[in-house]
Amino acid sequence: MESYPDVATSSTHLAVLSQRLKAAHAAASDAIWDEGMVVKMIRGRLVSAQARVAADMKLEPSTSVTRRPLAVLAADVFGYSRMTEAAEEDTHCRLRALKVRTINPTLVNYRGQIIKNTGDGFLAVFDSPIDAVRCAIELQREISASEAPEPPDRRIHFRMGLNGGDVITEGGDVYGIGVTIAARLEQQASPGGILISATLLEQTRSRLDIKSKDIGELRLKNISRPVHAYSLEIGGTSATRRKTRSPRRARVPSIAVLPFRTHGIGSDQDYFGDGIIEDIIVALAGIKGLFVISRTSTVAYRRGEVDIQKVGQELGVRYVLHGTIRRREDQIRITAQLVDGETGSILWADHYDGNITELFELQTRIATRIVWSIAPHVREAELRRALRKRPDNLNAYELLMQAIDLIYRMNFLDFSRAGALLQKAIQADDSYSAAYAYAALWHIHNVNQQWSHDQKSDTAEAVRLAAAAVERDPTDGFALAIYGHTKAVLLHEYEAAIATFERALAAAPSNAMAWTLSSGAYSYVGNGKEAVERAERGLRLSPVDTQAFFYLTFLGVAHYVHGTFDEAVVWGRKSMGLNPGLCANLRFLIGSLVALGRMEEAQQVAKALLEVQPRFRLSVYAGLCALRQPLRTEFIERLRRADLPE
Repeated sequence: MESYPDVATSSTHLAVLSQRLKAAHAAASDAIWDEGMVVKMIRGRLVSAQARVAADMKLEPSTSVTRRPLAVLAADVFGYSRMTEAAEEDTHCRLRALKVRTINPTLVNYRGQIIKNTGDGFLAVFDSPIDAVRCAIELQREISASEAPEPPDRRIHFRMGLNGGDVITEGGDVYGIGVTIAARLEQQASPGGILISATLLEQTRSRLDIKSKDIGELRLKNISRPVHAYSLEIGGTSATRRKTRSPRRARVPSIAVLPFRTHGIGSDQDYFGDGIIEDIIVALAGIKGLFVISRTSTVAYRRGEVDIQKVGQELGVRYVLHGTIRRREDQIRITAQLVDGETGSILWADHYDGNITELFELQTRIATRIVWSIAPHVREAELRRALRKRPDNLNAYELLMQAIDLIYRMNFLDFSRAGALLQKAIQADDSYSAAYAYAALWHIHNVNQQWSHDQKSDTAEAVRLAAAAVERDPTDGFALAIYGHTKAVLLHEYEAAIATFERALAAAPSNAMAWTLSSGAYSYVGNGKEAVERAERGLRLSPVDTQAFFYLTFLGVAHYVHGTFDEAVVWGRKSMGLNPGLCANLRFLIGSLVALGRMEEAQQVAKALLEVQPRFRLSVYAGLCALRQPLRTEFIERLRRADLPE
């Protein structure tokens, strides 16, 4: 309990005050103050103060804290003070460039979260210890390759420490012995090296092909017990590594398009500002050699002040496009700025005026200008081919944007409203490929959530709509991805689905949904390794997606099939925390928990599934389960062991 001022002597204070007042009263008989009145006033104030202090004393500091199992990565630059003293501006600029081009994208790629930047270093946490180790190794390799051209005495070398365990989380920060150990290990690491605690290494050794050197027990500052640690052998950090490393961050421009702020439209129609960038993103995603963050990952930046450099860090991109859209009756003005997230400088800024009927032409012009700015080698002709067809009627476009917003709330009422809006969008413009694709996805969810009253009919309708979407635009990567998903999850035509996904990714290599849905097809046939890689790629393209629970579910399914059940539980739990209503996630979370022998937890999740899906029956689901035999039989048996009804 915290200590508070002692008020027990208040009566003594009152007596002293009373004596002084009597003396003052005797010395000045004509005083207007009445002693009794003043004493009464002071006594009242003291009583009030005592009451406040007593009330405060009841508010004991909370004894409950939030703890989470996390992997912690601590890193800083070796000899930073020496380097800044010799060449302050050059060192600062190169370190900043490393953060934007290498460190931040790599952390996002491995689903890490930077807790704090420390000037010459950072502290990051990961839900998965596998991700933490992979991220640290790739960071050291990439940083070494980037710094290789510099003179030896000018190269930036990071030291890194890794530890795992229960960590206290509060107010966006982390605390506890687990964090301290990571920071102390980092101080003991050699330049360009990684020290990892034996605790964390044991959690990852069986699943990572890495070599380590046992350096024994270390006495760390302010840690009473010695910590057993290992030094990771990174390999491939010489200058020759630079020729063979992944070209993604070194050569491929990356961009995030933020929702355009709307003025003169109404706060209840923010979807219009979101939708205005949808086709710009689709156009850019269709360009090979351009890395584009998905729209739903940028929705969080719709309101409030936007720090472009912070956005670049959080999304792991270098370029950020943002702007405003003003609409008055039939007139529209779009203003846009393309900003370099590394320097904060504006690469270009422009505005476009026109009639609302010219909206799509304006979008094409903006997308073309972006390509000219950040990827001049991409021909404008390629951009035109990448642009998907536009609806002839703007109402269909607006209807689709509203429907997308409702689909992923995953409650029956909003989901039903989304279905009606999609039908209206199709009726408004029968040539609109995207409306058909999302309508097909709606029917797939309707079957998987078991909200359908006629699953056979819904399956047939999903197939029809998906085929119609591709027929209307054979080059639309998203439409192709939905068609592939329909074949895999409803028809169980796995080979045909995989072939369709390859077409989708050829058309739109930066489409997050295409990568994620293709992961499902590989999971269903038992190729867990490929499924995990594709699900992780989808998450990388959509790192802070408002629909992240959907992407995380596919990663959890992939890990279940791969046999890495503890990883499956990590992502299943995370998805459930973001949206407890997605039944597919709950089912595979149950299966993973049963596989680990954590029966009590599995039964708790089973109860949650039945609350969302009270009509769930194993006998019905067995015919719908997309897993190929013998995975399906094993999975159903695991669900049965969690006491789900037959």
